[in-house]
Amino acid sequence: MKAFITGATGFIGTHVIEELDKDGWEIRALHRSNSNLSELRKCRHVEFALGDITDIESLRRAIPEGIDAVFHVAGSVAHLPHSQENSRYGINQDGTRNLIDVCLEKKVKRFIYTSTVVTYDFHQPGKITENFPKNNWCKDAYVHSKKLAEDEVDKGLEKGLDIVYLHPSAVFGAYDKSTWSKMFLEIERGLPLPFAPPGGGSVCHARKVARAHVEAYYKGRRGAHYILGGPDVSWLLVAQEIAKILKKPGPIAALPEFLFRAYGTLEFWISTFIQREPTLTPHTIDILSEHVYSDSSAAIKELNYQPSSLQEMLQDCYQWMVSVGMLKR
Repeated sequence: MKAFITGATGFIGTHVIEELDKDGWEIRALHRSNSNLSELRKCRHVEFALGDITDIESLRRAIPEGIDAVFHVAGSVAHLPHSQENSRYGINQDGTRNLIDVCLEKKVKRFIYTSTVVTYDFHQPGKITENFPKNNWCKDAYVHSKKLAEDEVDKGLEKGLDIVYLHPSAVFGAYDKSTWSKMFLEIERGLPLPFAPPGGGSVCHARKVARAHVEAYYKGRRGAHYILGGPDVSWLLVAQEIAKILKKPGPIAALPEFLFRAYGTLEFWISTFIQREPTLTPHTIDILSEHVYSDSSAAIKELNYQPSSLQEMLQDCYQWMVSVGMLKR
């Protein structure tokens, strides 16, 4: 079996490659010239293709004929300075359109797409299911660009591409260089105030999410969407559990939403003015204020998805951060 994967050196992409490698796939990993390939070189069946999803000609050169599956994991998900938020559209929407076009040209047999649970309208009552309407109201650059990217994937489905959609919730685990691992770093550094964000969500383990990607190739229904969640937690609980692991003081309560937004906005503008990296940006303030709980029963039933406990995924993230020097033991 032959696979092509975007986002190969990223958080979820590295895990997907490890799972494919275990199953004996021949893997072609797209990477940019400045990518760190050290983790991927540990796998037995990986070759590398230089390119970028924003450059369609590089995709045409990188994707060979006869590919059984393309795993489109790449996306702009890391925390960005506010001035760079709109760059997400070029990667998430335009890059996805490029990849869909090339996969149609190359007659790729199956396309596994990594979306996100927030492309669903999470302001609807109840836990999010695959029957929820799309999120057409949120203009946050990450959420909106991922929604527009999903629209591009829908067009590929209409043109005959065999596509399975995966919607992870908040992902924790090893290889997280720039998303939820920041919470470990903030608590290690020392919280300026003993309070946590007011929101919460379903959380999932990167290793289990990656396994679901491979199972989606084997078992997923054409055109089907699968939500990948796990324990429903508050960000207060997550921060307190991280503080226990680090043996540091943790937050004692969650701030009310209006106070959190006011504090976050003030901290962002002061940090920007004094040219220090802000702890919070308008994007993270919005995300951490929401409650996004989801139902993974379809993935559990059809893909044999197996959610982890919160403690398991946090320990996985912590141990990896220690191993690469992001944290001291």
